[in-house]
Amino acid sequence: MTELERQLLSALEQLQQDYSKRLDEWENAFAEWRTMSGLMQRENAALSERVTGLSRQVQSLSDQLRRLSKG
Repeated sequence: MTELERQLLSALEQLQQDYSKRLDEWENAFAEWRTMSGLMQRENAALSERVTGLSRQVQSLSDQLRRLSKG
């Protein structure tokens, strides 16, 4: 194997290592994103339920106030 071939092989091996490292980093970041996305969806669903409940309470209080103001 010539010196040039050794250098090319070394460069290729380095590229493969760099690619593997970047791929691992990307996969880890994607897994984190999926976890965070799932958490946010659950939090949003809980907040939505809370807002719906509060809206019902506001509507009920508004109805009561209307009835009291008529009476």
